[in-house]
Amino acid sequence: MSTTFSGIKQTSGDKRWSKDGAAVAPASPRALAAGRPALESPRPSAGAASGWRYSTQLNEQLSAAQCALGYVDGMLRQMESFKGNLSRQLSQRQLDSGSLKFQRGELEANWQRRQADSAGSLDSQLRLSLGAPARQSFTARGLDLDSLTGGQPETLVFALDGQTAPAAVRVGDGISRDAALRRLNQALGPLGVRCELDDHGRLGFSCSEQDWARLRDSLTVRGGGMRFPGGMPQPLPAQAEPAALDAGQWQLDDHAQVRQTLQGVVRSIAQLQQTRAAIGSAIAEARQSIGQLARTDEQSWASGFVSDFNARLNQTADFNHLQQLVPALLGISRYRVISLLSLR
Repeated sequence: MSTTFSGIKQTSGDKRWSKDGAAVAPASPRALAAGRPALESPRPSAGAASGWRYSTQLNEQLSAAQCALGYVDGMLRQMESFKGNLSRQLSQRQLDSGSLKFQRGELEANWQRRQADSAGSLDSQLRLSLGAPARQSFTARGLDLDSLTGGQPETLVFALDGQTAPAAVRVGDGISRDAALRRLNQALGPLGVRCELDDHGRLGFSCSEQDWARLRDSLTVRGGGMRFPGGMPQPLPAQAEPAALDAGQWQLDDHAQVRQTLQGVVRSIAQLQQTRAAIGSAIAEARQSIGQLARTDEQSWASGFVSDFNARLNQTADFNHLQQLVPALLGISRYRVISLLSLR
């Protein structure tokens, strides 16, 4: 099961919850990364097995969310301390660049530990991904919907360093945006790449974070001389989405730079707080679902899920309602949905 959340509220303590709602010891990020069970609970008897697999998956996701929460809390403490030091030195009009650079270095080091310390549940944009590895979003120059739907027809051939069979996509000649997106997903899906539209309708791509370096260096494209050159395959011009935090770019050598860095720190704190609120919502939803599973059978659970999903879906279509829908989809892989739609 996989769910991705963007943007979190504090939960009570650092606890994990079993199927019957009892608190159990939290799992470490290292244990989660090694693939060991997030929670150790006695397996129910055959008569009580109804709903077990759902609660086990929810418990694992809950543990990953708690790891993400611990990481975000640590970053917030460091950020607040750094912000206080920046503000103090600006007010005193006397800079100690050494102490500021030391704190900046600690922030950089902590950010480099993001994947390990969050059990792989936070991506570079601080989006929460439960039940599946965090993904790296990127763009590819020359692959935009206007170019792919309009103009002369052309066949694009994608390949990944000889590891998979090349995949061909026919574009142009007035195909619809939906058809272009579907064809790209069919071609690039086996290479580990997902194609989707952002909030502004622009075409974007993503892959597992652990696969990004390989894809960036090995994914090639060959065209027919219109959108991409023919002949020998060329590296796909992929550009990673900028990370939410890049402390190395914060300059600290004079008052103007420190003032600008302070503004960047304030923005980063706001983003961390948003992520923290989203994690809190996910934890609350998971705990509620676990409690419900402890009191109902699978058929009743499925019926209730469908009713609740339809009720939310039929509300006014704004982003807040979409945010509420996301935790309801804890048991559905978004990648599977996109793959199925691409096969229409």
